[in-house]
Amino acid sequence: MAPPSPLDLPPQALRVGLLVPMSGPQSGFGQAMIDAATLALSDVKADDVVLLPRDSGAEPPQSAAAARDLIETQAATVILGPIYGRNVPAVADVARPREVPVIAFSNDTGALRPGVHLIGLAPEVQVERVVDFAVQHGKTRFAALLPYGPYGDRLAESYRRAVTRTGAELIDIARYSDPGSDAQDAVKRLSGGQPQPPFDSLLLAEAGERLRAIASLLPYYSIDQGEVQILGTALWQNQPVGRDQNLQGAWFAAPDRAAWETFARRFSALFGATPPALAGLAYDATALAAVLGRKGQLARELDSPDGFAGVNGLFRFDTRGGAEHALAIYGVAATGADLLDPAADRFTAGARPGEGVIRSNPLAAPTAPATPATPAVPDGSVAPTGTTPATGSVAPSASGAAPTGLAPTGLAPAR
Repeated sequence: MAPPSPLDLPPQALRVGLLVPMSGPQSGFGQAMIDAATLALSDVKADDVVLLPRDSGAEPPQSAAAARDLIETQAATVILGPIYGRNVPAVADVARPREVPVIAFSNDTGALRPGVHLIGLAPEVQVERVVDFAVQHGKTRFAALLPYGPYGDRLAESYRRAVTRTGAELIDIARYSDPGSDAQDAVKRLSGGQPQPPFDSLLLAEAGERLRAIASLLPYYSIDQGEVQILGTALWQNQPVGRDQNLQGAWFAAPDRAAWETFARRFSALFGATPPALAGLAYDATALAAVLGRKGQLARELDSPDGFAGVNGLFRFDTRGGAEHALAIYGVAATGADLLDPAADRFTAGARPGEGVIRSNPLAAPTAPATPATPAVPDGSVAPTGTTPATGSVAPSASGAAPTGLAPTGLAPAR
């Protein structure tokens, strides 16, 4: 089906460009994100919003060309995407001269530019949250075992800051290139060859087979859950981490699953597939663009210090444009993950974006009782998912169907 032309759309239609991979090995993620975006538009009853998906490609020139087409040919008023941090600056260079805001799905803060917001879950927020929780539960001496590379660098720096801010002691941060012999040397160094390690908390930043390889080394150097609290990140959320006895009892920070599980059940029922994490970001970004864009408040209200309630919980943008998410703390169990400390339902009273992240007790000085978030949408009929709301033409979904009967449960400003 040919993309809609601006000449075919009502002049009042809000045009939302969506840059996702629609070809190549990541195209499955792209289709899931398109499905999530159309579901969001249906949930917020966005009959006057048209979604314009385009293939972002894998490299910056492809993303820039797609953004140029959306802005110059399709008159897009906001760009959602791309997913790769390396492609964000190229899109920003196209959008900024035309004052078109960009909400990208990356968490790479190095990609931030004027006019760009990143909705991806930042590792710094995860580290801050789990360190705070550990300190509140009596932990005072911290160490970390982190891979070399940009991701490990970001975690190391944020870990240093978080531990220092709490007044706890940072014992060591050991780095490695490979979970094999290289990591073994790093674990040995951390333990100091002592029967009891000199730290009481240890951050690990792997998932899957790499995590299991690292965890298997710990008991050989007297690092076990009896003496050391293992800490992790949101990489563990959808992983069977509890199958490894060395990780049972570990703590990690991640979005609260309540809203996500509701979204995931609906998505699976409608499209016949389990949504990837990127689909949740696409849902939230699209609902945000629709709700604020239709009010003509997108650029101004994106930086609201109160934040927004989405399928990954409460979030807002800091002063640079990076996302701050309210995170829960989970404990690893043999059968999954147990909720130990729920995510906050609003941000600290009076705090502006960039003035710290969510704490486990962010309501120490509340100014008013929390009000549940409600969909801030006008009255209107619900457009079938898979339908381009402004035109009524049906686009294929992941399941090949255009589902109907959706409840209005979209993203809304947090109260």
